[in-house]
Amino acid sequence: MRTLIIPLAVSLFLLASAAAPLALAESEIEKDVRDAARDLDKGIEHDGKETRKELSHDGHELSKEGDHLDKERHKEDKLLDKEEKKLF
Repeated sequence: MRTLIIPLAVSLFLLASAAAPLALAESEIEKDVRDAARDLDKGIEHDGKETRKELSHDGHELSKEGDHLDKERHKEDKLLDKEEKKLF
């Protein structure tokens, strides 16, 4: 029986010794994954803010262009009204 217990104890000790660095490596990997996920979230958030700014700017420019076109159309309508009055 003794011949089985000593090798078993040594095997368990070696197994425990080998498992400690693996657990440490696993926690390092988990930390790296969390850090990478956090960095990715920050990048996505930053890109989203930039996209919203660009879309807002584009919308503002389109609105200004639309206002300008409305003014031009209004001028053309006035000219057409004058031409119609001349004809009648």
